[in-house]
Amino acid sequence: TLQTIELGWNSIGNKGAGKLAEALKINQTLQTIYLGWNSIGNKGAGKLAGALKVNHTLQTIELGWNSIGNKGAGKLAEALKINQTLQTIYLGWNSIGNKGAGKLAGALKVNHTLQTIEL
Repeated sequence: TLQTIELGWNSIGNKGAGKLAEALKINQTLQTIYLGWNSIGNKGAGKLAGALKVNHTLQTIELGWNSIGNKGAGKLAEALKINQTLQTIYLGWNSIGNKGAGKLAGALKVNHTLQTIEL
């Protein structure tokens, strides 16, 4: 069964992120997904956040270098308040400012499984 998928540097964009999000909603084996350098943006981050709300197996998601801003960070923060399996999220080298970081910090107050967050 597939546990790790590396899709970095592939120009997936927000539409591709949406397709992956649909798959993550029903997948029951994937533990790690690398999506760095894919121009996912805020819309794609929002779609992936929706998947994180219902996925119960993913432990690591890498979203570095994806032009994710405060809006996308806010969507991910909402998902982190619900998700109980994710342990690591990489968000480095995006466009997340003070507002987005504040929303992520707020999610950490209620999330008890996340061990690493990289901004």
